[in-house]
Amino acid sequence: MKSRHGFTLLELVIAIAIFAMLSAFVAQSIQNGVRAKQKVQAQIDEVSRMRDSLKLISKDINLAYHHLDWEKELQALVKKKTQNPQATAVPEPQPEAPRLDPTTHFVGDETSINFVTMNNARFQTDKKMADFVEVGYELKACQSVDGKTSSQCLWRRQSGPVDLDVTKGGDQMVLLENVTELKFRYLGEGKQDWVSDWNSTDQSNDALEKGRYPLAVEISLTVQKSDKSKKHSMQVVANVHFPNNPAPKNNQPGAGGPADPVGGVGP
Repeated sequence: MKSRHGFTLLELVIAIAIFAMLSAFVAQSIQNGVRAKQKVQAQIDEVSRMRDSLKLISKDINLAYHHLDWEKELQALVKKKTQNPQATAVPEPQPEAPRLDPTTHFVGDETSINFVTMNNARFQTDKKMADFVEVGYELKACQSVDGKTSSQCLWRRQSGPVDLDVTKGGDQMVLLENVTELKFRYLGEGKQDWVSDWNSTDQSNDALEKGRYPLAVEISLTVQKSDKSKKHSMQVVANVHFPNNPAPKNNQPGAGGPADPVGGVGP
């Protein structure tokens, strides 16, 4: 009879040891791959949230709503015409009731911005609401979802009623966490360069800003977590599609200047 040979105990032990080492190596490689994927995915999500936030801010700025009371302008023209002795007398229209000038303002500095925009969604067809709302963006502290950590966050404020103080009122929500920088700069008609503040209210000391909207806003945003991981920075320029600014007077600075280089209509 032919002799039969099998594996010895030593050979089995060696084979099992090699298989265990290979299994541990493969398992470690898989774990490293999963962790790397999670890290990359977290960075992609972070950048996506930044881009979504910048898109929302840009959309609000694109649709900034600057209301001008044309009825008030017409009344002023009629009054001026009636004061001219050579002109035909035209009776001045009398309003049925005193009306308030529904002025909309644009107020911003380096770290916050507040204005009126037409970027307003109507979720209920039977709900009474205007097509425009007040919005504001600023940087301030907030708690994480689990409540364990806090960071500087990008907040968006929205107010349905539009009043003379465009910087207050409404509800706030967090758009982005771990924000280390939020910066705005503004470019307007007659301005030679970007400025760090804009104020269209009657309290403005700048004739180029009073009663006027900027033509474009530069937005800079930087996000970095508390563990000092990779920093992400983005910068965009959002044009105001319809500034609706009154025509500058002959003696106003910037009158007769060249067309604005950022797509706005020059004086």
